[in-house]
Parts: sequence; structure tokens; C-alpha cells
Amino acid sequence: MSAEYVVPGVLRGAMFVPRQAPGRREPARVSPGAFTAAGVPVPAHPAQRNIYQLTGRRGLAWTPSLDAHIRRRGAELLGYGELILADVDTPAAVDGTPMIDALRWLSDQAVEAGGLLDLSASMSVRTPGHPSSGHLPGWHLWYRADPARPVRMGPLAGCRAVELRTRGTCPGSPGYAVWAEPEQLPVIRRWLAGLAGPPPAPASTAAGHGGAPTWARLHGIIGFLLTAQPGERNRLLFWASLRAGELVAEGDLDLAIAATALTDAAAQIGLVGEDGQRAVTATIRSGFRRVGAAYEPAC
Repeated sequence: MSAEYVVPGVLRGAMFVPRQAPGRREPARVSPGAFTAAGVPVPAHPAQRNIYQLTGRRGLAWTPSLDAHIRRRGAELLGYGELILADVDTPAAVDGTPMIDALRWLSDQAVEAGGLLDLSASMSVRTPGHPSSGHLPGWHLWYRADPARPVRMGPLAGCRAVELRTRGTCPGSPGYAVWAEPEQLPVIRRWLAGLAGPPPAPASTAAGHGGAPTWARLHGIIGFLLTAQPGERNRLLFWASLRAGELVAEGDLDLAIAATALTDAAAQIGLVGEDGQRAVTATIRSGFRRVGAAYEPAC
């Protein structure tokens, strides 16, 4: 990928949220004056004074200047039901070796279903991983959603290292090299939609500022954490803290609600009793801070 080539042309009709700094999920900050000029109330909490909130959670359309920003600092690509990201992680064991080859697993599932995992067909992006959180380099595979075949977002039941999402790191961000650029993004493959299954029924209760969708996402995050088995509980608590922290950083979820839900779930799976409240709080704090959600629990 050349220095001038950042956002693939096929994605230039999508919406993006510029990031504050390379490698972080925190949306770029804006001044209170930007909200006033746009006729939008200035958020009381400084952490919510960002582009995600300024644009009403819609993001920004592609422009040459945004392309330059993505090259320097990165951005998040928002799918909004039109794009689906298959996030293929590579969790590492204590000695640094891969615990599971999730891409190979996904390829095997495709073959068993009579399909093929073709990295040259989807928008495939090599991800750098996060060694500090126990993840080696992985893959992001972008597809178009199939209106006739909606799918459940979240980790796949057969392999938790593979997760379907509606948003993710923009191809072209620092450290994310684009593997292929098809003329048109393919529709999510039937075998992959079959692995994910249909989406759950819509939630009717609200949580925080984001309403029912936010509550549904938080419910899914906590539900997945509650399935954690011995040996993976700390890793899944950190993962859940990242996902819930994203909702907090974007202003959709109250920090106290997120922290309480995570702490209660950690207690249910035995982490609080085994490792202690201080260790659990440190894990949650670490996940929140990584995505730009400051968390200072009461003493």
C-alpha cells in the first residue's frame, strides 16, 4: 500500500469517526464552540465533546482531508447495518504462542459448509494485534450486509475469537494494511451468516443515553462474559471492559452503569471471590482507559 493510498475507494461512501491518536479507539475531540456553531447542546462531560457526539453518532463522510487524518491518526468505520466486520483475533497463551488459529478455524467452517474463505474477495485488513492484552496480529474482513439474511452480532458460538461487528478500525489507519480492494464489497457469505445465526429480538428497555440499542449491546456483552470458563475469565473480562468502555467513551452509556454491570458479572463467574475486588477493578479500569473512558472507582 503506497503512502498516498489510505481509504479504499469502495469505502469512500461510508461514514468515519476520526480518532484522537493512533492505536486508540477514543474519538477525536472538538471544542465546545463546534457544538454551538452546529446548533447542538454542548455536552456537560468533557469526554463527550467529540466528533461522535457532534455528528449525532453518524460520523463524517469521506473527504481528502479526512483521508489525510486517517493516514496519520486513524479512524473508525461505521457500518450502520450496511457493512459487517468479521473481526478475527488471535489470542495468545502465557508464553506468547497462539492459543487458536481463528482464521484457519473460519476457513475450515467455510469448507464444511461448501463455501470458501477468500481473502481476495472481501476487504481484508491485517491487524497489528494488542500484545499487552494477549492478542497477536489478526484480521478484519469487511462485507456488505444482506437485507434478506440479518445476522447476530458478537462472538461466534463455535469460536469466540471470531466476532461480527457493525464498526471497526478503518482500512488505511496506521498499522492496518489493506490486503485487497475488490470492485465491490461482497455480501456476507451464507456460510458465515449461518455460523452467526439470526439476531435476537429487539430490546425494549433503555440504558444510558443510547436507548434500546445500547442496552441490547450491553446485555450481549455481559451475557458473553457470563459464559467464561476457568482459564479465560480474566481475558473475557478485559474484552467486555473494552466493548462496554466504547459505549461509555461515545457517550451512549453511563460509566457507573457499565462498571457496575461488569463488576456484578465478574462476581457471578467467581473472579471477585478468587482474585479480589481490587484485581477485578484494575482489569475494568485498564479496558476503559484503553478506549478513552476514564474510570476512577470510589475507594
